[in-house]
Amino acid sequence: MERKNYYALDVAKFISAFLVICIHTAPLATISPDANFILVQIIARLAVPLFFIISGFLFFTKINTNREWNDAENRYQLKHYLYRIFKIYIIWTILYLPFSYLLIRGQNDFGMALAQYIKDFFFNGSYYHLWFLPALLFGMCIVYFLRSHFSMRMTIGISMVLYLIGMAGNIYPDVLESIPGISTVYDAYTSIFSTTRNGFFFAPVFLSLGAYYAQHRRKVSHNSKMMLFGFIVSFVGLCIECFYLRKAGFMHDLASMYLFLIPAVSFLFAFLLQLEWRDRPIYKMLRILSLLIYVSHIMFVVVLFALLPNAGNLLIYVLSCILSLVFSICVYGFSKNGGYSNICIRKEFFICYEFNNCVYR
Repeated sequence: MERKNYYALDVAKFISAFLVICIHTAPLATISPDANFILVQIIARLAVPLFFIISGFLFFTKINTNREWNDAENRYQLKHYLYRIFKIYIIWTILYLPFSYLLIRGQNDFGMALAQYIKDFFFNGSYYHLWFLPALLFGMCIVYFLRSHFSMRMTIGISMVLYLIGMAGNIYPDVLESIPGISTVYDAYTSIFSTTRNGFFFAPVFLSLGAYYAQHRRKVSHNSKMMLFGFIVSFVGLCIECFYLRKAGFMHDLASMYLFLIPAVSFLFAFLLQLEWRDRPIYKMLRILSLLIYVSHIMFVVVLFALLPNAGNLLIYVLSCILSLVFSICVYGFSKNGGYSNICIRKEFFICYEFNNCVYR
């Protein structure tokens, strides 16, 4: 595949990080519930799937499809990728331990709460916004396995079936609970995994779409206007779907696995992929800041809600954005200038601590 820049993806990730903060602060809730619904439950829900599809694209551009999937080079790429994800997950799990401890300590049954935390660490994220990292771990393993045994079409098809199953659990849990037999299976599943918005059901379809764009990019239309039109039509469909779910009583806080989310994110990514911008240092900086903002913002959200209980949600959102951005810029500057315990920031969303050396790839 020809070499080109993906600066539009870097800008999209940066904007998406602030959309994720919207989900956790509901900035317009006290101003206009309808506007907040559109912002949080529709627009902001594009962010995490976009992160997944970009991650899938960037990883599978490194896979040599001319070799066997079990070839040493390809297996090394996968192991190295998973290692880096796991390392950043461990680092931020440690950083959030004080917050996790406060949550556990506040439970009546400390032992049960601790057991729940250990379970969440593996399946749902050690802190609630960190679910993205284990989902990326499991999702990438699933897609790599499927792609190594099946065609790309079959990989996307199986991933789509998994998504539809997950969507049933995410959007229609009450319906599943009312069906004999299925309710038993669903209850057994949720007793372990709690949600279907994870690396088993949510992530694979977006990662596999990213893999498709990486390995079949020449077959994808280069008409950016057509891709933009496809996104607009899909987004309108997404809005109609969400308002229907709201009216029908299926919409809730964790609802996020919408049917039209798949084409909307796919067309949006395809549109961004066609954009080529001049090389500017700011784009590489935004690439790094997007992850830092994503992983760090919750600590500011939690503290601000605790310190300013009477402040409006919009103020909490603005302050969280500012503090997360300032923190991320400081970390970025520190990592570039060097130091005793530097923070190494990597291209595909990773940060790892290394002593006496910082490498930016």
